[in-house]
Amino acid sequence: MDADELFNHAIAALPEAVGDLLREERDPFDYVFANFDGSSELGMALIASDLASGLGVDPQGARSEVERMIYAAGQRGEELVVSLMVTKDVLGRILAASNVDHSTRIAVRIWLEDPVEHGHYRVVAIAGQDVRAAAVDGGMSEELDAVPSSSMLN
Repeated sequence: MDADELFNHAIAALPEAVGDLLREERDPFDYVFANFDGSSELGMALIASDLASGLGVDPQGARSEVERMIYAAGQRGEELVVSLMVTKDVLGRILAASNVDHSTRIAVRIWLEDPVEHGHYRVVAIAGQDVRAAAVDGGMSEELDAVPSSSMLN
């Protein structure tokens, strides 16, 4: 799955993610909605980590289960997507562990530190080395405030 597909998936899933945070009485504007390809190394690591901690499965067993899930999804013609509402700091740590090149990581970190318009949510999609990031208005309209153009950010 490429960054554009992941980004579009994120836009479609954003209202549900915001609703989840609101039900937990957390401020969704304090978070970044991030999407990752579940079959990428980063996506597999995130899923395996969640399985290992949430279900008490050993890391190798969790990794094997993720590989089984990816295979089964592929047999059905489906793809796995990891969607997370994370703080800026957590996203920074995820980026540091990703295949995204250093200059793009810096560009995303700078973008994260800039203020976002009131009522906008930050959305990031990471697929391999490609990143798509934008601030989306709270009405979830198609119009996006894209990160400044860069050959590193798609």
